[in-house]
Amino acid sequence: MKSEWIAKYWAEILLLGIIVLAGFLNLWNLWNQSFSIPYYAAAVRSMLANPSIAFFNSFDAVGFVTVDKPPVGLWVQAASAAVFGFSNWAVTLPQALAGIGSVVLIYFIVQRPFGKPAGLISAFVLATTPVFVSTSRMGTMDAQMIFVILLAVWVALKAVRDQSLWLLLLSVILVGIGFNIKMIQAFVVVPAIIAIYLFGAAIPVRKKVVHLAVALLVLGAVSLSWAVAVDAVPAGQRPYIGSSGDNSVIGLMLGHNGEEAFVGEEGALAPEYIGNPGPLRLFNYNIYIQFGWLLSFALIGLLAWWQQLSSISLAGFRESVLFSEEGLTLLALCLWLLPALLYFSVTMGYWATYYLATIAPPLAGLVGIGAVAMYREYRGDHTTGWLLVMAVLATGLVQGWTIYRIFVYDPVQYGSLIAIGMGGSIVCAGILAWLRTKKGPCTNRWGGSVACIAVAVLFVAPGVWSCTPLMTGSTQGSADTQLADFLLSHASDKTYIAAVPYGWDLGATLIIKTGKPVMALGGYFGADQILAASDLPGLIRGGVVRYFLIPAYNSSLVSTSIGFEDIGENAAIYSWVAGHCTVVPSSEWSEGVDSILLRQRYALYDCAGAV
Repeated sequence: MKSEWIAKYWAEILLLGIIVLAGFLNLWNLWNQSFSIPYYAAAVRSMLANPSIAFFNSFDAVGFVTVDKPPVGLWVQAASAAVFGFSNWAVTLPQALAGIGSVVLIYFIVQRPFGKPAGLISAFVLATTPVFVSTSRMGTMDAQMIFVILLAVWVALKAVRDQSLWLLLLSVILVGIGFNIKMIQAFVVVPAIIAIYLFGAAIPVRKKVVHLAVALLVLGAVSLSWAVAVDAVPAGQRPYIGSSGDNSVIGLMLGHNGEEAFVGEEGALAPEYIGNPGPLRLFNYNIYIQFGWLLSFALIGLLAWWQQLSSISLAGFRESVLFSEEGLTLLALCLWLLPALLYFSVTMGYWATYYLATIAPPLAGLVGIGAVAMYREYRGDHTTGWLLVMAVLATGLVQGWTIYRIFVYDPVQYGSLIAIGMGGSIVCAGILAWLRTKKGPCTNRWGGSVACIAVAVLFVAPGVWSCTPLMTGSTQGSADTQLADFLLSHASDKTYIAAVPYGWDLGATLIIKTGKPVMALGGYFGADQILAASDLPGLIRGGVVRYFLIPAYNSSLVSTSIGFEDIGENAAIYSWVAGHCTVVPSSEWSEGVDSILLRQRYALYDCAGAV
């Protein structure tokens, strides 16, 4: 009876195991880690201190400047912190749960048209994709956005099956919510949603066009709802919109979170880190180890689904099953993945490697679909039966070469993975090729087992890398703690305990440690011009701020964690402070080895007697 139950629910049991694995990878040791993105964690703490500023997504609890993203993801983090208390664990919990939810979603998206084995492989791949795991453990809101847009694709596929306008509208509403989590990044699924409804819904073409037009209007309305509402508030009655350049959310949307993503800024990210734009950029090992372990396997697997068109016509496409449920799901995943791969390959814009987590779901889906399809072809008589051998061999060799490049630096840690990845794939590919030439009972008897072992071998390297985020502990030092203690004891009666050049890292850490507002004069990276030097006397006299932490050298650049940012007109503010205020000896606010870098970069000024 027990064996019958297991035989009946084997897929559900394995899915539960994958969910447990995803929960472990996403949640383990979070309680022992410091805030991965202090900038957004500081905004959450500010929301808890003053909920009235949450609507504007202000970086500080008073409302001087906003963070550089829309608010929905941070609202979810703030709700979690309100329930569980402000900590890295509470702030990260929504992302971890969203990551687990995405694993479940990709299973259901793939399982329905392609079967349970394909769904389980897809879920396992997503659960163990290194960049997806690390992003689900970070303070950025990407994992929340990924869950929402993946849910949007699932709803869109159901809208096609049910020929439902309301489900289509729900799908684009979800994308609009995703837009209000990470802005334009959420639109990566819009072409897929449009295409599958246009080609798949069994309703008149004119009606489909009307439905899609309505959907796009709803998408625009939901996406722009927060931006329009905030921009409608007079500038003097709300925080400055950080990183916008023109103090508007529309400016933020089109500039920092729009044009810069495609054009970028010189020096925004070191070329040696993400590689030069080109067709092989995604095989740069810094990028490859984050998400590309099974990319070759997925792309080769697509060939197993290719069917030659009988004619270039609507009937021909139907005959090729492109408009079947299988074809539409495949189309949706391809229209999500392939344009994104092209973008990351050629863009000159600014992007961080964790952005690649956005395309982990379609990649995982195509790995699962491709694995099942290639094995099906392997057991047949077509030439495409050799695709499985090719995919295993090519993927293993690329994995081995990538590991070798790291092996040069750390043979003890990564040396065995070369033998497993490259050696195992060569052996498995050789056995699969030999079995296929036999074309007899031996192929059917052993082919499935060898194919499973081959795929498992390819999962070893990404599985190892996905575990690395679990091993890190707290990295908070004592330098900022000393400064925070000094400011609390000397300026706790002021509106802001200090003014700093930028919010990222420095200002954020002070907010997290003290729970008090910090004025980020230049916004995120120090480039926003929010105040003029002539504004300072009034702020100081009014008890708004007393202490200024400014660059300790005469420069128009301020050092940040990723380089140097042009501070433009803010240099006049720092010159005024240096000329009118009294420098505080570093021994009073920064001592010890941990504080050397802080003392080298910044000087603390007391402006109490400046006016």
